[in-house]
Amino acid sequence: MLTELCNRAVSTGAEVTVLYSIRTETPKNFAELFHPKVDLVYVHMCREVHVRNDCLSVWGLVRQLRRCGPDVIHLHSSKAGVLGRAAAKIATPNAKVFYSPHGLSFLRRDVSRKKQLAYLTFERMAHLMGGTVVACSPSELHEIETQLRVKDAKLIENGVDINSIPLRVVRDDENVVIGMNGRASFQKHQELFFALAIELHDVTAKFLWIGGNTDELSLLEQSSAITCSGWLTRSRALELMSGLDIYVQTSRWEGMPVALIEAQVAGIPAVVTDVVGNRDVVVHGVTGFIASTKEEMASYLKQLRDDRQLRERVGHAARELALTKFSMDTIFRRWLNTYESAVEKDTKEAFENRVIDPCDVQPNADEPA
Repeated sequence: MLTELCNRAVSTGAEVTVLYSIRTETPKNFAELFHPKVDLVYVHMCREVHVRNDCLSVWGLVRQLRRCGPDVIHLHSSKAGVLGRAAAKIATPNAKVFYSPHGLSFLRRDVSRKKQLAYLTFERMAHLMGGTVVACSPSELHEIETQLRVKDAKLIENGVDINSIPLRVVRDDENVVIGMNGRASFQKHQELFFALAIELHDVTAKFLWIGGNTDELSLLEQSSAITCSGWLTRSRALELMSGLDIYVQTSRWEGMPVALIEAQVAGIPAVVTDVVGNRDVVVHGVTGFIASTKEEMASYLKQLRDDRQLRERVGHAARELALTKFSMDTIFRRWLNTYESAVEKDTKEAFENRVIDPCDVQPNADEPA
C-alpha cells in the first residue's frame, strides 16, 4: 500500500518523502520498490514501547519534517501514528495529518492484556494531538469508533494493482494445492495452518506456505504435508500464489490483508478466520468462507477440496467482486482526493481569514476616499 500510494502520488507531480525505519523482515532491496523521485530518509525507530528511544525518534522525525515542510503527513502503523503525530504537532502544526493503523496495536494477541490496554491508551492519547484516523476495513473502522471513541474517522479500504496479479492457473489434473502467502509469525498463526495440513492433506491435496522467515519455519518443516518457499520476491510469490486452488488465511488479527485481496483478484476461493480485515475481504458463501473455529475451517476446506465446480464458482465470484472493490486505481483516487481536499480546505480557510472588510479600512488622508 505504501509503495503504491507513494509511486502514484509522484506520478501526479507531488513531492513525496518517506521517513522509515528497518525491521528484520524488511526486504534488502526495498528502495527499488519506490519510484526514483521518492525521497527515502532513514529515521531510527523501534517497534515496542521504549521511552528513551521513542523520545529520540520523535526528535529525529521533527528534524526531518522541518526539513521537508510537508502539506500532508500520512502515518502508517500504530507506532508511527503515535510518534508521528507528536512530531507533527511540534514541527509542522499546519500540516494535514492522516493516520492509517493497518492493524490496530491493541488487537494484537501476542502481548498481555495489560499491554493491550496500554496500547489502547496510547492510541487514545495520540488522537488528542489531532489528525484524521483512516481505517482500511469496515471492521477496523468499527474498532476505531467504539474502542478509540473516534467519531470522525474515515474509511478507505486497501487495494492492489490488479494488472500485476496473475490469474489462477487452471489445472488439468486432480491435484488440489491449498496455500497461504505471508511471513511465519504469531499473528499469521502458522500453527493452525500446520494443523489443517496434517488433517487434510492426501495424495492429491498439497499444502504450500509462501514466504516465511527461515528461523520461524521449523514447525512447518516437521512434516511432508507442507512445502515452504521461504522469503521470495513479490513477483515470484505472486507466481506461486496463482498456482493455488484454495487460499487460506489463518491470522489471529489483521487490518486488511493485501495478500488475501491479491488471491481474490486472482480468482482463488478463500477460507479465512473470522477476524478484523479477513471478514471484510471475503463474502461468506460467495467468494469464500469465514470460519470461527479450526473445525469450521477444516469443514469448509474439505468442501472446496472435494468439489471442483464449487471452487470454480466461488473463485469466479471472488475475482468479479475484487476487480470492482479493490482496484488500486479507485483506491488511489480516493486518497488523492482526500489529500487535495484537506489542503484546499486549509488554503481556503486561511484566505478567508485574511480577507479584510472594506468598511473597516480607513482612507489615507492624502488619498481620495
